[in-house]
Amino acid sequence: MNIGRYRIVKEIGRGSMGVVYQAEDPNLDLVVALKVLRQDRLSSDPFVRRFLSEAKALGRLDHPNIVRVFNVDQDGDTVYITMEYIEGESLVTLMKKEPFLPEAIAEFGATVAEALDSAHRKGIVHRDVKPSNILFKSDGRLKITDFGIAHIEDSSMAEQTQAGEILGTPAYMSPEQVLSRPVDGRSDLFSLGIILYELATGKRPFGGEGINAIFSSITGEEPSDIRSINPQVPKALCDVIMRCLRKDPEKRFASGSELATSLRASVRETVSQSQVAENKGGKETRRSFVPALVIAVAICAAGVAFYMFNSSASAPKSTIETVASYATLNVESTPAGAQVFVDGTLKGTAPADIRLTTGKHEVRLSMPNYYEWEAQVEMKDNAPTPLVVKLLPMNAN
Repeated sequence: MNIGRYRIVKEIGRGSMGVVYQAEDPNLDLVVALKVLRQDRLSSDPFVRRFLSEAKALGRLDHPNIVRVFNVDQDGDTVYITMEYIEGESLVTLMKKEPFLPEAIAEFGATVAEALDSAHRKGIVHRDVKPSNILFKSDGRLKITDFGIAHIEDSSMAEQTQAGEILGTPAYMSPEQVLSRPVDGRSDLFSLGIILYELATGKRPFGGEGINAIFSSITGEEPSDIRSINPQVPKALCDVIMRCLRKDPEKRFASGSELATSLRASVRETVSQSQVAENKGGKETRRSFVPALVIAVAICAAGVAFYMFNSSASAPKSTIETVASYATLNVESTPAGAQVFVDGTLKGTAPADIRLTTGKHEVRLSMPNYYEWEAQVEMKDNAPTPLVVKLLPMNAN
C-alpha cells in the first residue's frame, strides 16, 4: 500500500487521532514514520485543523530530544504527517524491564524537562506528556513524540482549542486540564512529575476506578509521600518531584529549565557522598552523570533492592528463570467494540480474552468519539483477570 510517494511497511501504533505507520521514502531511500489522520475524524474540521497543527508545532521545534517532522501533505482524502522514525522502545516498556535508580530518574527528568522547555519557549505546550510518548533510541537518547494535541499559543490558532474541551490522557493530566482551565508549560511539568513519581515508587500518584475517580484524585487528593513507599529515594529528589505535583501552577517550577537544574542538584550531593566513600575504600570514583537509559541498564542488579519497597511488586525472580507464567485478561467495554492495546500493541477489540505474561501491563482502550481509557493492570499467575471499562463520550456534560 502507498500513501503519496511513501510505501507502507507496517502499522506501529494508533491513538485517538491517527494511525502511525512505518514507511519508506523512495526518493530519499529513508525509513520514516507516517502519521495518518483517522478517517472518522475527516468529517470534523476542528480535528483536521488540530491534526495539521501538529506538523506546524513540530516544524517550529529543533531539539535533539524531540521527534523531527519532515512534511505534511494530503493524498486524496488522506491527511498525513511524515516524521522521523524512531527505532527503539518506549518508556512504558523500559519501566517494566528495570527499576530506575535516583540518579537515573533525575537525569531522565532533567532531559525531558529541557526538551519541553525548548518547546515552551516557542509557545508550544505538549498537553499529553506520558510514558508512551517518550521513546528511547538504541543509543540511549530519548525522543518526545506526539504533539498532536499541542496548544499553539498563537492568536491565529485560538479557535482550535475551545473553552471547556478536555484534551490529553486522563492518568497524566494536570488539574487545570481536568478543570478545562487555560494551560501553559507548567501543565506539562505536572504530567512529567506524575511520570517521575511512578519511576520512583512503581505506582502513579493519582488513581481510581474510572475517569471520574481519576479526575477527582488529580484535583482533590495529595499523593502519598514517596519515601513512605521507597525509602531509597533521596529526600531532595522527593521534594522536587512533589513540587511538580502542586495543584496550583504558581507553586510549581516556573520552567522546564528550572526543573532540570533542581533535579540534577537533588542527587548531586548524594552522588558526591558516595564517591567520597568509595575513594576512602580505595575504589575508583564513578562518573556522576550518564544518560538515564545507560544508568538503568548498567546498574540494574543494584536496582533489585527497589522492589523491596514497592508494595505492588512481587519478589524479584531469579535471573536464570526462563519459563514465563501466563494469565488471561478478560476485557469488556461499554459500548462494545473498543480497540484494546496492551503495552502499546493492538490486541483486538472488546470483548476479548488476551493471554499475557504475569506482572504489570499498560492497558489502553480507544474508540472514536470517546475519551481513551488507560490504566496499569497486574496479571497474577493462573488467575483470569476481568476488566470492565465504561468509556466516557466526548460530548458528555
